[in-house]
Amino acid sequence: MSPEGGTRAFGRGAVLGDRYRLERVIATGGMATVWLARDTQLDRDVAVKILSDVLAENPAYTERFRREARVAARLENPNLVRMFDYSGQAERPYIVMEYVGGGTLADPIAAGNADAVDAERLAHELLTALAAIHQAGVVHRDVKPSNVLLDDEGGVHLTDFGIAQPEDATQLTRTGEVIGTLRYMAPEVLAGQHATERSDLYALGVVLGEALAGREMPQLEALIDRLTASDPLERPASATQAMALLDAYEDRATTATVPIGVASRPSSRVIEVNARRVLAGLLALVIIGGIVAVALAGGGSDRTITAGARNKGQEAKTPTQTSTETTTSTTTSTPPPVTAAPPTPPPDENAKPAKPPKEKPPKEKPPEGGEKVPPGQAKKE
Repeated sequence: MSPEGGTRAFGRGAVLGDRYRLERVIATGGMATVWLARDTQLDRDVAVKILSDVLAENPAYTERFRREARVAARLENPNLVRMFDYSGQAERPYIVMEYVGGGTLADPIAAGNADAVDAERLAHELLTALAAIHQAGVVHRDVKPSNVLLDDEGGVHLTDFGIAQPEDATQLTRTGEVIGTLRYMAPEVLAGQHATERSDLYALGVVLGEALAGREMPQLEALIDRLTASDPLERPASATQAMALLDAYEDRATTATVPIGVASRPSSRVIEVNARRVLAGLLALVIIGGIVAVALAGGGSDRTITAGARNKGQEAKTPTQTSTETTTSTTTSTPPPVTAAPPTPPPDENAKPAKPPKEKPPKEKPPEGGEKVPPGQAKKE
């Protein structure tokens, strides 16, 4: 059935435009009622917003309703509810929109279950929606939980442009008249000033505060403080700027426990271990050097003594020279002091050179006269 008069109420089963069959009411407000309907031509669920029968008789409200449809039609963003159709010909104008089946943000907040909502995702996606609206030259003017729809996957969709105000639109309210929801109105709007992008951001800050529900999220709390500043000049100038602030706060929260540069800077423990390894290596080199030096010093003495053993006559004639040579070789090869082990004491300069091993002298033939001559002595002529 179809409505025949402006005061006749719609009911379940009513068909609008020979296409949209009403199923059930999903939301009501002072200005309109929203129905879940079935698009019989495209076989899909849609949401149909029908202007109140009382307001339908008021030209100012019918014009505002038409403007809402035009504003929604020019906006396109994944976080905005899409508009499919509009009719202003009947006595009850209506708008056909995308149906989002997860309810509104107001539902979990009212049920005390706001902590089930991903607050960071909510902030990002609502800022994305506001950025799209503002870039199109539109101020929403009524950002609140009941105008935020949640889909089955947790996605966020901003809706209801009933009092949205394009920059180039004719002012439909009287001077001093305030339109919106009191709790989410910025102080300057309550004071009678025009709504701006910054007043939309203020409302968003209040919404995010309610969605936070007492959870400790420093990065989001910092953003909320900026968005809800009493002075509009202390708020971000745009949703894009607010998004950049949120990203910066999140980056700080991520790196709070790991200061910048730590990943590329070795820890004090690593430095300490490396220093110990270096000292141990140096100490080992010093010890090895000392051992080699001692070995060389001992080898020099052996060589000197061996040389003297091969030439006994020369050793007997020049004992001082041999002793000097041995001492010089040993002194030159004295290793540096070692801290880990006491160094080998240098030989005493006054010490007598080590005696060469005794070797049996070759037997000399006795002289013809039969006289025995002691070894090493020639017969005196």
